Amino acid sequence: MSAGEIRALDLFAGTGWGVALQARGIREGGVEIMPEAQASRAAAGMETIYADVWDGLLGDNPTWFWHALQIASPPCQSFSVARKGAGRAALGDVLRAIDEHAYRDPRKLRALGAATDERTALVLTPLAHVFRDRPLFIAWEQVVPVLPVWEACAEVLRGWGYSVWVGVVRAEQYGVPQARRRAVLIARADGVPAAMPKPTHSRFYERENDRLDDGVLPWVTMADALGWGLSSRPSPTITGGGTETGGAEPIAKLARYTSRPDWVFRRPATTVVADPRLGGPGRSEFVKGGVSCQDRPGSLRLEAHEAAALQSYPDDFRFAGGLGKQFLQIGNAVPPLMGGAIIDELLAPAALRAVPAEVAA
Repeated sequence: MSAGEIRALDLFAGTGWGVALQARGIREGGVEIMPEAQASRAAAGMETIYADVWDGLLGDNPTWFWHALQIASPPCQSFSVARKGAGRAALGDVLRAIDEHAYRDPRKLRALGAATDERTALVLTPLAHVFRDRPLFIAWEQVVPVLPVWEACAEVLRGWGYSVWVGVVRAEQYGVPQARRRAVLIARADGVPAAMPKPTHSRFYERENDRLDDGVLPWVTMADALGWGLSSRPSPTITGGGTETGGAEPIAKLARYTSRPDWVFRRPATTVVADPRLGGPGRSEFVKGGVSCQDRPGSLRLEAHEAAALQSYPDDFRFAGGLGKQFLQIGNAVPPLMGGAIIDELLAPAALRAVPAEVAA
């Protein structure tokens, strides 16, 4: 069984995992409800098999085809640390649902969402799919506060014969120019121990910016990726937009960083001049990309293609929809370089050789 023969079911697909799968010649069937993300997928040659994840469990599309690999990045809003008490309550609801085996009955699971928050139930739909489909390989990704859910799911999966690794994966350790931490579950039923993908780049240490791990490449800075920005660290985390001012800004208050000594306004191809006659970094006027920008302090914004670069998308990838919808797709995506590292760990040649003959056939 080669990578080209692997089929993947991608729940809550977006486009990040799809880019990584395409690069490896793996056929992906994506489940995606957002019309703009569906359009982005179609333009990139990705297949969206249905829109609502519940259709795969309850509707007329119970199966697509047998898939060796299941991928899922369910919604994370109900677990956000920003919600504090509500986030803790959602976490408790999900853990109780696991204890009660709600994943065995999709109708019971959906009823949980109706009684609490639909997104709370959605986080367990990947487990419900595994219960039914039993793929060989599994990769789930969410915000760090969901780690207890993944750990509880891991115990269930081990009972079904899977080897499971659960932990925090840092995007900058795989060449992504962004300090993004995610809770990841990796599981396999092919007899090979599950493991974290081996880092190719150093971890970024917030309190020791000059510290680098041995035996790997340095992390990639924001300025390396964009030609402007922070020159001695990766970018802050890209989010799905929606700042305190309601703007489609994937890094809240990006302008706060312009006063740092390692902030640079320059690009490899186009010089970006901070002309003192117009104002400088952190002021109300500056020049970016050769265009004078005059606005209130704090107005500095990334363009969509720049946010995509910080998520490690290819330069030619384009997102459908208005600016807000583009940022939402980018911020919610799995960085393709990080996703690719997880896929490579799961589908390493040693693992493929261990696939049972009856499955490979």
